[in-house]
Amino acid sequence: MKQKTLTIILGMIFLIGIVAAANTLSNLEGITIPVSPVIAGNTFSANFSFNYLADGTNEDDSPLIIKLNLSSDDQTNYPVWKGDFEIEGFVDKCIWNILGVCVYSKTVYFSCSENETQIIINPIDTTTINNISNGTFYCYNADGDLKLNEHDEVFLNITSHPALYPSQYTLMAEMFYLNDTTAPLVVILNKNDFDGYYKAGSYVNVKVNITEGRGLSSYYGTIFTPSANYTYSLAKNSDGFYYFMENLPSGISEGDYLFNITAVDTSGNIGSDNVTLKTDETGPELTLVEPQGGVYSEIIPIKFNVTDARSGVNNQSVKCRLREIKEGIGICPATGGSINGTLCTTTPWINMNLNTTSNLYELQLNTTEYSLTSGSYWLDAKAEDILGNKNDWIA
Repeated sequence: MKQKTLTIILGMIFLIGIVAAANTLSNLEGITIPVSPVIAGNTFSANFSFNYLADGTNEDDSPLIIKLNLSSDDQTNYPVWKGDFEIEGFVDKCIWNILGVCVYSKTVYFSCSENETQIIINPIDTTTINNISNGTFYCYNADGDLKLNEHDEVFLNITSHPALYPSQYTLMAEMFYLNDTTAPLVVILNKNDFDGYYKAGSYVNVKVNITEGRGLSSYYGTIFTPSANYTYSLAKNSDGFYYFMENLPSGISEGDYLFNITAVDTSGNIGSDNVTLKTDETGPELTLVEPQGGVYSEIIPIKFNVTDARSGVNNQSVKCRLREIKEGIGICPATGGSINGTLCTTTPWINMNLNTTSNLYELQLNTTEYSLTSGSYWLDAKAEDILGNKNDWIA
């Protein structure tokens, strides 16, 4: 690393020549310091421009850190202590240029700290630097706006302590980027919607917030099942949120599956959030409680125990009907009318109501209301769950 020697004589600082410094990530085109005596305690300026390497390791708008180091020519006897120098600076950012000439610029200020422990916060990461030695400064913009484009001008204002020991001092500078090690923050905002159940072909809507400082390269949702994984892209809406809006595949079976929303940033960091996607493909189970045979006159009490272990019973779907049995001929068809020319009776489907005390679905069927005559009758029942999965009771 190239360096610049500062000579302190009788309280005067003499600055000679050009300082150039670089590291594996960046090229400094040159640090220029005015060649003139500076009284100890006063401020002198330095400036340089910054050019990117051609290998692509430096990205436009990457948060940049400037590291400066000042050391005495005799660090053993006369080391640089904290407080011997104060440094601040700014970047002249060219916002708009015409034919290489900047016609509109923006000034972004940054601070330089020599604290022994520093927490550098920026949009892509938070980095803690410990055990910072005397004479070493880290310069950055606390708001994360120290982002350089090619050939932006960087300016340093350096103030020495009035009692700085007369000596020669070396100024070294390097510029580097914080590695982006922070994964995108992914938050599914409508997790409550997944307290319920879905079935094959059901429409699934997921609302997601993704926070990422540098940028995203991909974002998608995946449903993991034992037989197959189903991956779908997300769409970013004008409201700034990301949406998964798909119908579940027809081949998905009943079960509880991990539904993962994943975001990958431009540095390859992966963030995710997930919910449990519960599917239900089975209709309710119906068990006859009453009647259990016997002879009835005007009122026939009908009771069923109807349960659904997953999505739950649709209370409006539990129904029953009676179909007349003609001895030696058969059961009256669902449409009623006749069997082989013999008239028979089939009632319509009749709603059964849930008795919240017995937890049974019940009906007091009035034979007169449905014009039932003496004879034998076949009892049918059916029910659906809230997703529309059906089941018929068969005696």
